[in-house]
Amino acid sequence: MAELRYKKFGQKVREWREALRPTLTQRELADKVGVSYGFIGHIEIGKTLPGRETLKALARALGIPEMQMFREAGYLSDVLPSDDELIDDPELRLFFRDEWKHLSPDEKDWFKGFVRMIKERRKEKDMAEGR
Repeated sequence: MAELRYKKFGQKVREWREALRPTLTQRELADKVGVSYGFIGHIEIGKTLPGRETLKALARALGIPEMQMFREAGYLSDVLPSDDELIDDPELRLFFRDEWKHLSPDEKDWFKGFVRMIKERRKEKDMAEGR
């Protein structure tokens, strides 16, 4: 299954590259992205799937929105849940909509650490219960 995803993504990258005017060669695209042209070739034939930073650089070089690039690479679902489905608590929805952007980087890191701790505890509990 991953092999098919890699091939589909590689075909899409080639389509995007060849749709540019003037068309970029693999070498020119590689120079813009900061990788070897052999790596671009491996992407296009479906031999490999680039990492997050390379996907961002590819998106910039090809003029493709990052979200579309990540979706095509299979990292994002085609159907994203609405805010109402994602967080059903109204107070939390308002917090993330209105307050998150005002938190300092340290406060955001603290919050993320807290969430990681909760996830870790849930995983440990599930393992203890044999799930």
